[in-house]
Amino acid sequence: MRAKAVAAAVVVASSLTVPLTAQAAPIPSVWPAPQQIQSTGADVPLPDDVLVVADSGADAATRQVVVDTLHDGGVQDVAVVEYGNERPASFVVRLGALGGNNIRSSGVTLPSGVPAEGYFLSVSPGKIVLGGADTDGTYHGAQTLWQLMGPSRVPSVQITDHPTMKVRGVVEGSYGDMWSHDDEMDQMEFYGRVKFNSFIYAPKDDPYHRDNWKQLYPAARRAELAELVASAAQNHVKFTYALAPGLSICYSGAADYTALTAKYKSLYDIGVRSFSLPLDDLQDKWNCTADQQKYGAVSDQHIAQAQVDLLNRVQREFLPTLPGVAALQTVPAEYWDTDDSPYKSTYRAGLDERVVMMWTGVGVTPTSIEVFEAADAERVWGRKPLVWDNYPCNDYDTAAGRLLLGPYAERKAGIDAHLTGITANPMNLPYASKVTVFGVADFTWNSAAFDPQRSVRQYAEWLGGGDTATVASLQAFFDLNHLAPVLDEPGESWLDQAPELARRIAAFRTTWRNGDHHEAIDALWDYAEVLDRAPQLIRTNITDDGFARDTDPWLRASALWSEALLTALNGLASRVDGDDEAAADRFAETAALVRRAEDVPSTTRFDGKVKLGDGVLDTFLEEAADLRP
Repeated sequence: MRAKAVAAAVVVASSLTVPLTAQAAPIPSVWPAPQQIQSTGADVPLPDDVLVVADSGADAATRQVVVDTLHDGGVQDVAVVEYGNERPASFVVRLGALGGNNIRSSGVTLPSGVPAEGYFLSVSPGKIVLGGADTDGTYHGAQTLWQLMGPSRVPSVQITDHPTMKVRGVVEGSYGDMWSHDDEMDQMEFYGRVKFNSFIYAPKDDPYHRDNWKQLYPAARRAELAELVASAAQNHVKFTYALAPGLSICYSGAADYTALTAKYKSLYDIGVRSFSLPLDDLQDKWNCTADQQKYGAVSDQHIAQAQVDLLNRVQREFLPTLPGVAALQTVPAEYWDTDDSPYKSTYRAGLDERVVMMWTGVGVTPTSIEVFEAADAERVWGRKPLVWDNYPCNDYDTAAGRLLLGPYAERKAGIDAHLTGITANPMNLPYASKVTVFGVADFTWNSAAFDPQRSVRQYAEWLGGGDTATVASLQAFFDLNHLAPVLDEPGESWLDQAPELARRIAAFRTTWRNGDHHEAIDALWDYAEVLDRAPQLIRTNITDDGFARDTDPWLRASALWSEALLTALNGLASRVDGDDEAAADRFAETAALVRRAEDVPSTTRFDGKVKLGDGVLDTFLEEAADLRP
């Protein structure tokens, strides 16, 4: 993304927020919502030159974020020196380990016991102090400073912050079109900005991931993956490579085990330090007679035992030969429920306790994740699962034609206690997915303070560059693409479609029934104009060009639907004024525009036409054609 939005002066903090003092300014907007944030006075002006004193707790990437942030704020000369080599300066930024001498020498009262990935940030006249509980925490604090920075000034604040979930991120795990290399590189920068720490590479249609899993990557793709791994590390994101051999692997075959470990080793050699071995979406069959002979007839329990043996062997025999590698991850075959079974009991009894288990919630596309469900999942698997959340993924038939731009909702505060974390599976449209993924970052960092609507608004402010009209356009466009369908349940959704438009149409109906026909038309007209302006404003004003590319079919359809709405309102106005001929012409135009809007092809996995605002906007236009004063 090209730029950040101007921060709104609104409170976005948890119940742990320190109360404001009488002299303090409004608390600035920070995302994800910090655990504690306090405004301590008026904004601090920045001079033309600033000295950054850094220690080993701030790596090169963190230092660069701080330097770039200061330049963005108008500082002309930023000098970076190591702690112990500082010189007198009118404005000093101390950067590094929270417990180190550099930060302790700042003269600021420091918090104690800040958890992993946490940080402390203090801004006061002539001084910024940014200390991390570890290098990741210092980096996250630098991203917060980036958000706070304004033209030639920065708010006076004290922030003590840390994430409540250990693992927070994205799994690129959809069926259908893969993200391009440029898309993936852009995502790494985005994940760093929102304080994610995990990315799992598992696109189903990468032939080297699943169908042809034994084959090593060609040199060109291997080089791209190496660049992606390096970018992830720079943005403090752990890159996990998932290899899915289950379609053809012989669990007891020496040759296949050798092929599996050779593939992992080839990726270790380009910098991968975390691996997954997913065994989901498979047929209940053996791929070789050796497995039949070793484990017996096909059954859930026997398949589970074969998988447990393979996972344990990789975790216990192979991974220890690779220095610096994280624990193995997996996706079991029964990943969508919490009912105990012979399959699950075999995993629970036999799987190495270090292996991280992924779970989608109750359902492949769950309508919510409740605290009791997370607790049940922890109990039935015998470990805290890592959620593979199939939202906003839209690679299934009931999502054909849809963008899923609704908020990250119905994942309940308190599930943190029973989970390792959450990784969201986005759409094949990476830039459009950021709307909801931004909310995932907010929730997983601080679920107790999470507000789905606030999160969507904050992303609209970032994407809209702070321009009021563009932000309103984005929110109206998100509203038209609010519906969240359920896999294998046509017509079912766990998020209502177009709730804001529906609210305005409901108000129109009430006012119309009361006989205030022109008032009803005028009120809805104002919002129809917002919808009408939205496609062009979004195309020209947003800070992320990829969003406009991803959403192009829906923007084209939205332009037609909004024109149809305005035309229908004109028709109603003519009818109220007694000009039935003009009204008939307007409603004929409306019908023609609707036909064109319904014919715009989508770019989702399954063939289909673009769907947006359906059940709300189309229903109102049908109703309007028959309305009489």
